[in-house]
Amino acid sequence: MEAKQIRVTYGGWYPRTTIHLREIYDFFLSASSGTKLDSDKLKSYRTSLELRETTRQAGNLEYVKAVTEGGIEIRYYEDGLFTLSILGERIANNGQVLESYYRERFSPALNYLFSLGAPTPKVLANIKTVHPTVISLHSRQSERATEDFVSEHIYESVHAEGVDLYKTEHFFLIVGDKSEELLRELVEMQIFFREFKDQLERYLNIHREIWEEIETIKEQKYFRGQDIESIRSRLDNYQKTINLISSRIKQMGSYVETRKSIAAEVKIEQTLSLLFQYKFEVLLNTLNYIEEIWEMTDNYLTSALEVMNDVQAQSTKSSIDSLRTITTVGVISGLIGYIASTELPRLTAVGVKYLLILLLLTIVLNGLMLYINRRRKYQVAITSTELKL
Repeated sequence: MEAKQIRVTYGGWYPRTTIHLREIYDFFLSASSGTKLDSDKLKSYRTSLELRETTRQAGNLEYVKAVTEGGIEIRYYEDGLFTLSILGERIANNGQVLESYYRERFSPALNYLFSLGAPTPKVLANIKTVHPTVISLHSRQSERATEDFVSEHIYESVHAEGVDLYKTEHFFLIVGDKSEELLRELVEMQIFFREFKDQLERYLNIHREIWEEIETIKEQKYFRGQDIESIRSRLDNYQKTINLISSRIKQMGSYVETRKSIAAEVKIEQTLSLLFQYKFEVLLNTLNYIEEIWEMTDNYLTSALEVMNDVQAQSTKSSIDSLRTITTVGVISGLIGYIASTELPRLTAVGVKYLLILLLLTIVLNGLMLYINRRRKYQVAITSTELKL
């Protein structure tokens, strides 16, 4: 078996557009960008990629193709799917080479290129992403191929439509006598499905975390004045996260439709279903479900913000009442001093002492009122509308 028949592919997907594709092409080709990014940093990241050729090519989807000095082929499609692949028989070593290149060079460069604009929510930015590694072989001897090139334990195998799929802990092995281009389509669709489902799963888990946090806040019957600002700040951060993720989710449906039409055109829908149990309809149904629960989360957060607005109103009223009390004490003290005098006030040592004592008492009283307000518990009025959530 010739080495050129064995391709190890490492890939991922994140929603992009043809506009982003143009930016990637310009960056790969000449380290340029139409944004305000630092030109020296762009050149540094471009140099780290070690690219020796870059082209922009048409297909079912337009894509940028680049090849590194080390023989890694990069394909970046207009919908955001990317693959890093390399030919050769040293499968485990090549898998490590691709993963290392992605984490140390490719990912940092692309993250900087797209660092302007709407940010990635912090809860997503802190998640370590594991992208799938797929081995594809053009061969009619499936069993021989697995014996020769995969030393790991195969825990599942599926055979359908002239293609064999073997799953190990670290690899997916796809073997078939189909054309290399058709095998590539299968590999890329597998990456798209897996990445899409992983993103939806992450969104579901984040929804659960935020929902529990909001529920904990709403279940409190009383809030201390000193805690109101920090709680409101947390809710505002949740609002930003929900808005960003909801926008991402709403964008994802069109990408499924595009990939579905491509799969139908190259006639691999049935193969995807039989080999991976991947169905575009199921993917869209899952997406709709996730979109609905994020809408529910947004509504739940809105009700929590209304609760905090009520608490803040109570706190503000209490602060105004305290200020009114302090002002009243000051005015009364001044009036008493004025009424008790038989002539216009003059600057005397006794008067200065009296003024200082009055100021000290005002400061102490103000501090006491502030302490009381911060320690005071404000009752939360949960209406029947909130309870329905």
